[in-house]
Amino acid sequence: MTTWEEKFVRFVAERWVFQGSDPHEFTPRTLVLAFGEDFLSPLLEQHRHYGALYSGHIGGQQIGYMRVVPGTVILEGVMRSLAFTRVDTVIALGTCGALQQNIDCGDIIVADAAQAGDCLSMHYGYEYNQVIQADAGLSTSLSGFLDRRGLPVHQGPIVTTGAVFRETDELIAGWNSQGYLGVELEASALFALAHWMKVKATIALLVTDSPVRGETSDVMRGRQRGLFIEGLTNFLRSPEVTA
Repeated sequence: MTTWEEKFVRFVAERWVFQGSDPHEFTPRTLVLAFGEDFLSPLLEQHRHYGALYSGHIGGQQIGYMRVVPGTVILEGVMRSLAFTRVDTVIALGTCGALQQNIDCGDIIVADAAQAGDCLSMHYGYEYNQVIQADAGLSTSLSGFLDRRGLPVHQGPIVTTGAVFRETDELIAGWNSQGYLGVELEASALFALAHWMKVKATIALLVTDSPVRGETSDVMRGRQRGLFIEGLTNFLRSPEVTA
């Protein structure tokens, strides 16, 4: 018997995510999710819309792409809708604050795990503040690729918070002492959903501020943003990604 959860997931996939398009016609194996900032859509060739998602090509490689508002509610709908597609790899892009003194604004963090400070992961088998793993192979592959191209990349665990304006000095000091590299809003939920869906997932984050230094920056308008996008598009068109 079909459960209400299964019926509702299909309803959301058909009505909201794919908006009448047949999700089985969405053929990319790799989906790129951009949190907040629209990093890639101007670079996609031969793009085609499937409701809220669309597919296109980066250097001949087919990928799926969607810009997602910050937070986890819409992310849940998108990730659960992947059950009706061929997607087996999710690469997320976003921004974060640095939690270690040696990480500068404009650097890149590839998270291989995230402490769950969101309110969604607990519904997918994890406890609050539990550390949820990204796909180790995908994270290491992406980090190594960017590093070999001379980009300032750091790989390690980060913190996901559900309250961006409650990053108190006490919390920041605690995260710093525990060795977390950065703080953002979605990674732990992404990893929890990826495990639930049995797909690989990682996230690459451009550092826009440093809570430990008390610094903000304008990197989203500068050269670092361009280098971040260039590094990621080169990775997406490389043999290391199956499209």
